[in-house]
Amino acid sequence: MPSVERLYERPLKRPFDGRLRDAIDLIVARRRHELPLPAKFEWHATDPVLTIRSSLLSFIVSFAPERLTVDARMSLAARVLATAANRKQAVSFFETIAAELDL
Repeated sequence: MPSVERLYERPLKRPFDGRLRDAIDLIVARRRHELPLPAKFEWHATDPVLTIRSSLLSFIVSFAPERLTVDARMSLAARVLATAANRKQAVSFFETIAAELDL
């Protein structure tokens, strides 16, 4: 059974809207090669939630009205491989995107 771990959380500087979603889609297309595993990117049908899904783990990026959170849903194998350095690298990835978008 996958476990869920909060990797990143911060206040949002601006609200989530269609323009921000489009900007995120552009960054995802440009930076997807930086991920260590092939992944699919899926927006929730109604909520401002982006899931980055791969075979071993998924990142759930949620845009609440005033808060950005990133949770990792990991398989048992991913939990074994999830070292402190790997977690730090994942957080750095999300921090650089947040900075680029001025979130």
